[in-house]
Amino acid sequence: MSNATQYLSLKDTLDLFSKSDDSLRAEIKAHLNQTKHKFIVLDDDPTGVQTVHDIFVITDWGKDWIKKGLSDERSVLYILTNTRSYNAEKTENINREIVQNIVDVTKEMGINYSIISRSDSTLRGHYPLEINVLQDELLKTADVQISGHLIIPAFFEAHRYTIDNIHYLGMEGQLVPVNETEFANDSVFGFKTANLAKWIEEKTNGSVASESALIISLEDIHNGGIDRVYEILLSANNNTPIIVNAKSYYDLDIVSLAVLKAIDSGKQFLFRTAASIVKSIAGIQDRPYLSANEIVSNDESQNNGGFIIVGSHTNKTTEQIKELMNKYPIEQIEMNVVKVLNKETRIEELTRVCQLVDQNISSNRDTLVYTSRDLISVKDKEENLKISQTVSSSLVKVIRSLKVKPKFIMAKGGITSSDVATDGLDIKYAKILGQAIAGVPVWLTGSEAKFKDTPYIVFPGNVGDKDSIAQIFENIKKDQKGEI
Repeated sequence: MSNATQYLSLKDTLDLFSKSDDSLRAEIKAHLNQTKHKFIVLDDDPTGVQTVHDIFVITDWGKDWIKKGLSDERSVLYILTNTRSYNAEKTENINREIVQNIVDVTKEMGINYSIISRSDSTLRGHYPLEINVLQDELLKTADVQISGHLIIPAFFEAHRYTIDNIHYLGMEGQLVPVNETEFANDSVFGFKTANLAKWIEEKTNGSVASESALIISLEDIHNGGIDRVYEILLSANNNTPIIVNAKSYYDLDIVSLAVLKAIDSGKQFLFRTAASIVKSIAGIQDRPYLSANEIVSNDESQNNGGFIIVGSHTNKTTEQIKELMNKYPIEQIEMNVVKVLNKETRIEELTRVCQLVDQNISSNRDTLVYTSRDLISVKDKEENLKISQTVSSSLVKVIRSLKVKPKFIMAKGGITSSDVATDGLDIKYAKILGQAIAGVPVWLTGSEAKFKDTPYIVFPGNVGDKDSIAQIFENIKKDQKGEI
């Protein structure tokens, strides 16, 4: 960032009007316990559980799995859709099928619910497609009229904030508009503006004008409180977009209480959000980060090496794996993407990587597999998705080839971690233990998985500082051996 003076100061901006009220989350929880209302989160990659703990995620949206997921007293259930890695047609089909199954199951169980479409805090993903499909299918199958959809990309654990309708990323002590970061140049989901009202207009190709969005400002939240936000929500009709500004969990907790009040009044909402609002609106309290012993298997696999697999190509990820390799003795295996994409050399390259990984892990050597760092992309969005899918499926083959259970498993990148979970580890039903560090969730695999009762560290591609992977690795090694 050569011209930092153009950006807001992260500390000064967030200190302004900062508030907190620990009782709000308890009030939300009490309300949900009374009403039994549930939030079903359709997560377009597996990183969306990065703010919550002691809840479940399912990767199969058949009716039996949805029923299992909704059968306890918890107020939130995640369904991993992985739609960010799919084209528009497949994304639409998945969302329609899930809504149909949700409607049938909740009708049978007598459950009132709202659907959250959880996506990226850097504004990438299938918007407005997924919201429009959810609205249409709910109207068709359940005669539900959606009043509005709340757009809430704030994700505080990774320093993402919305102020005066501009969505910012905290970087090097500055608040940088998200359109000025590498994420806005995404080959599939790129965009030009960080002003959410104008972003809506851009993403809808002008069919939804920027001035048509309802705004919940920080002034509304701080000065008007629950009643003012509730008043704005009551004015929503015909699935109007509702932009939520937020700098802290206090802001989201006020909005959450107003949303619950509006739902009680008969309003129906959808949500297009990042991860932080789920923690708020489900009334989930804070808990400490997980200890090393909580993210390492407590069985015979302790004698095996740990495994880190990296597919994400963001600059942030590249810096993180370089820091890990420079700091700590870990076996390093680079998967050559050019060879993987070539049908004539793919099998040979995969065989090489799989054999090395198995040898290392069975010999108690911690191992890092990462894709070659030269980004291969083309102009066509569909072809870029196919490239990502081919690379990710190759990483899945590495996981599936494992003959021994690693003492810990970490996957870096949204598409990578999703495919590793569903296709590599065969996870259908997992418990979210908590976070290894801010924004990095840990799943505990179910009995159906390739390696059951195994902590699985899901590391988003766009999260963390330069030393974040190394920090988790160091925490594990210190706790396991007392030293690195």
